[in-house]
Amino acid sequence: MVTAFILATTKNGKEKNVLEELLDIKEIKEAYNVYGDYDVLIKAETETLDSLNEFLMRRIRSIENIAMTTTMIGL
Repeated sequence: MVTAFILATTKNGKEKNVLEELLDIKEIKEAYNVYGDYDVLIKAETETLDSLNEFLMRRIRSIENIAMTTTMIGL
């Protein structure tokens, strides 16, 4: 199992919309709106690193109101 922590920046005023959309995705175990340089903190789990890459490309980065992401893999 791969655990990833994803920091996302959203388009202005879209933080709550993005959070609602993220919470419907099965790989996402927790997600929070946060203050600071990023707007959303996401904890996700996938089976492999390859599936994490696929998840990031097809699910997270395809969300219209996400402007940028940074991903950290838990050890």
